[in-house]
Amino acid sequence: MTYTVSLVFDFAYTSKDYLGLTYILVGETQPLTVYHVDKREDGWLVADLYQFTCDGKNVDHEIMFNCKCLLEVDGIEFQPLERVEHEVLNDENMDMQSRSHSDTYWEQKLPKDCEEIIMWSKDRVSWTTKKELYSILCKGFLINDAKEWFSLEKSGKKCYMVPARVALKRKEWRWRSLPKSRFGKVALDPLGSFSINCSSKMLSPQTTYACYLVYKLKQNHVSPVKVNNVMSTAPYHTHTWYIYLLSPQIPIIRPKVHHNTHKPLNRSKKKGLPQERNDGWMEVQVTEFQTDTTNELIFENLQLTFPENKRHKGLIVQGIEFKPV
Repeated sequence: MTYTVSLVFDFAYTSKDYLGLTYILVGETQPLTVYHVDKREDGWLVADLYQFTCDGKNVDHEIMFNCKCLLEVDGIEFQPLERVEHEVLNDENMDMQSRSHSDTYWEQKLPKDCEEIIMWSKDRVSWTTKKELYSILCKGFLINDAKEWFSLEKSGKKCYMVPARVALKRKEWRWRSLPKSRFGKVALDPLGSFSINCSSKMLSPQTTYACYLVYKLKQNHVSPVKVNNVMSTAPYHTHTWYIYLLSPQIPIIRPKVHHNTHKPLNRSKKKGLPQERNDGWMEVQVTEFQTDTTNELIFENLQLTFPENKRHKGLIVQGIEFKPV
């Protein structure tokens, strides 16, 4: 049985959104830093430290911590590793081949303005049945002179993606052409902080959406990225939270000597943690919002800041995508 070993704690006298606790396992040579924490139902915070495989014998574990903040420690927890099944969106999952519903069934899944959307397509779209049209919309296509990407979620809700050159400020990034990108040009190597600004009327009304940063990472970056949302109207409050561009990695302790490894934690989809997409890019949820009856989206004053506020080399951004939660 493989177990995850976690520190159960709380912050003393203060509240933080990430940990930044350095530790080392006795017998190892490299220190590690854990940033990400989860909150349990009982209110305690949990930080995963490492995993090990139990062979039925007694196991001794010794961990040295270098703590720069005051913590209240409840204990060390051993939990069996859960197997997480990631959902993959493809034709088999939608099980469209096995369905034999009438055109009326598939028409109910289509947005009311689907014919108008199809007219915006970069390429000619043709179909013979409503089921075939639904399949085309789920796969997605470029619209508005290849400046945006439109697709449908399985429920029939709209998904919408804007390129980096629309959502990001040019002066905060370097730019280059990338044929493998949907939009031909990508942003890379941002300054210490950058902002996301965009607007759209392409989303489904009265729907909760998540905003995703779609990117690739050429270098490891495990530190959290701070997100600030400054309200544009009174009382002008600033909301702050953290996201991660790389999944937290922890050591795997093997029964045999020199068999220890590191790998990303096996997690279900969580806010602020990255996921690999079917197209080979990564995505991380930056924020959530609710559309009203007008389905209009206006994004402004969303600021992302890297640790030490330095230029971050190795980050390539394709665009910003909005998907129903």
